Amino acid sequence: MKITRTFLLAAAVLAAAPAMAQYRNPPPFSPFYIGGGVGRGNLNVSGTDLTGLNDAHVDDSGTTYTVRAGMRFGPHLAIEAGYYDLGKYKFEGQGAVHVAGEAKAKSVGISLVAIAPLNQLDLYGRIGWAHSEVKINASGAIGNTPYNASDTQDEATYGVGLRWNVTRNWGVFAEWMKNDKIEIDSYLIGVDFRF
Repeated sequence: MKITRTFLLAAAVLAAAPAMAQYRNPPPFSPFYIGGGVGRGNLNVSGTDLTGLNDAHVDDSGTTYTVRAGMRFGPHLAIEAGYYDLGKYKFEGQGAVHVAGEAKAKSVGISLVAIAPLNQLDLYGRIGWAHSEVKINASGAIGNTPYNASDTQDEATYGVGLRWNVTRNWGVFAEWMKNDKIEIDSYLIGVDFRF
């Protein structure tokens, strides 16, 4: 009887071995991923930076978001393209007339992403190129004449982040990112889906 139980236990272990090996080494999946996030942007400008205006005030934080897609070349390197809405920032001050307006910033870019896998966490850093645009719309109290201007910059972009891989396909990330010429800091949280 004891030999029969031992034989049955050995047969069960041998039958389960391929399934356990498959669990330890899951089948490969696509290196492509997409993601999106939302957060806060910081303009790093105060009222004293607005030349020609007295008693100027700037709302230096705004809502920012991103959508992006990437491809991993293995566990440690990826290339990623993304769109970033870097926020809207209101300002006002007194010059020859009272002036009020809003600045909007957006950016598209491509980055190399270096990844350090730590069990279910990925610590990562990015560096890349971005094409950014800032639009300014303002008006004065006399005649309410609008003023519109835009400026584009080709610039470096960089950041660091942490991704928690909740499942093999889904991850949650927190990231800080900055563009070096328009100098907006973005603090984002979001999700990635890996195919």
